[in-house]
Amino acid sequence: MLGTTALLAPSSEAAPGANCTYYSDESLTTVVGQYGRDCCNNQIAWGSKTPHYECGGCFTCTPPPP
Repeated sequence: MLGTTALLAPSSEAAPGANCTYYSDESLTTVVGQYGRDCCNNQIAWGSKTPHYECGGCFTCTPPPP
């Protein structure tokens, strides 16, 4: 069965180029950062990287920078 896998490892182990959402703790309820690309191929990079994250898919498209 294929599905989204939650990774709970240090951020240095996230796959290069992966779209990852980082959380404040292991409950994965408070987002503190996102790194990767959205579905329109815009770069997303904000917040903090923590040991609590999920990777996969693409982020919702954001307007391109002005």
